[in-house]
Amino acid sequence: MKQQKKRLKMKKYSLLIAFFINLAGFSQNYKGSLKPLLKDGLHSLMLAPEIRSAANDNLDFLRIRDAQKNEIPYVLISNTDKRFSIFNPIKIDFKETLIDSVTSIVIENKTRRKQDHITLQIANTNVYKNYTIYGSNNKIDWFGLAANGQLTDLNSQQETTIEKTIYFPLNTYEFLKINFNDKNSLPINILKVGVYESEFFPQKLIEIDNFKLEIISVKNKNVTQLKFTAKRAHKINNISFKINTQFFLRNVKVIIKKTRKIKKRIEMYDEVILRDQLNSKYENSLVLNNLNEKEFILEIDDQDNPPLEIQEVHLFQKPIYLVANLKQQENYTLIVNNTLKEPSYDLANFITDKTKVMDKIFIADFSKIQNDKDLLKKSSFWQTSIFMWICIVLGTVVVAYFAFGLLQDINSEEKR
Repeated sequence: MKQQKKRLKMKKYSLLIAFFINLAGFSQNYKGSLKPLLKDGLHSLMLAPEIRSAANDNLDFLRIRDAQKNEIPYVLISNTDKRFSIFNPIKIDFKETLIDSVTSIVIENKTRRKQDHITLQIANTNVYKNYTIYGSNNKIDWFGLAANGQLTDLNSQQETTIEKTIYFPLNTYEFLKINFNDKNSLPINILKVGVYESEFFPQKLIEIDNFKLEIISVKNKNVTQLKFTAKRAHKINNISFKINTQFFLRNVKVIIKKTRKIKKRIEMYDEVILRDQLNSKYENSLVLNNLNEKEFILEIDDQDNPPLEIQEVHLFQKPIYLVANLKQQENYTLIVNNTLKEPSYDLANFITDKTKVMDKIFIADFSKIQNDKDLLKKSSFWQTSIFMWICIVLGTVVVAYFAFGLLQDINSEEKR
């Protein structure tokens, strides 16, 4: 009796293994032609949403091949938001040098903004300088801010100028005057005065317009659900809203459907991947990192308020660029094949997001491949469509064999 049960158990496992072998044999392949090039050299291709969706955002599946089916090395670049410090010059309103006495410069703060430092660009010199700083709102009455300051190390070894930042108490004076003491040393040449300000340069996002939107008011829960559906999954990094309601502060969450196995049954459940707020005080957008679905729900908690007047909703993804060294006379094809693994190219050691790329290129006729027998020249046998169909046939035969044997064993057990 135990032997029979063991045999039944082994055949169940064999049936399961055969099923997964059969499943692994299927592949999804796509391709598109690169439009003709104007010159040789490095080129940049922005991967369109449909290309990334075809690869299920797994970019290991991408390849570029020339007309002879040779593989062309490439590098993937993800541009990020950047923050730079930029020197903003301030107008020198007055400058005067009294021989063997003092050099005075007056700068203007028209907007009366708060300031506690300025940066001086100075021509190289070996001298040092003591200075005093005054503030005024009328250029007649001057009030002390800092005394006995000193500028040293005014000689750059790489440039003909050097920058020095001087600090003083926070103030909003309309004019600042700096007196440099020339009694014990020669005058210095102040070329520019200004401040470094941080500026933020966000990357330009790509809008995804493949999703259909349905807005549903669930009155018994006091929530509004925005249901998004598409034929294929897309990576989404940002959701932005245009809302006509004047005053609002609503909790919002992004929900996706997931499945899990509980004992012998498969159960579907909701997983919340983001919790955030929509606020009428700010520009409303949600930032996401791990959303790559073809269906999801955005749920707004209305509490006892009327639903928001949502005029527009836009979905975006961060761009990813493919950089390759291409020739003008060649024809190139971009391939998506989900049996491939991550490639390793020498080019990755020479390309960064700061590399200057000569030209942009574009894809034409990107579509699913109906017949892919010569899709990958020189590919491993297990990566070819022949292997895929062998797996399908063998998997079907093995499943049928074990299923038939399993039914016979069950019937034998019932008779006994």
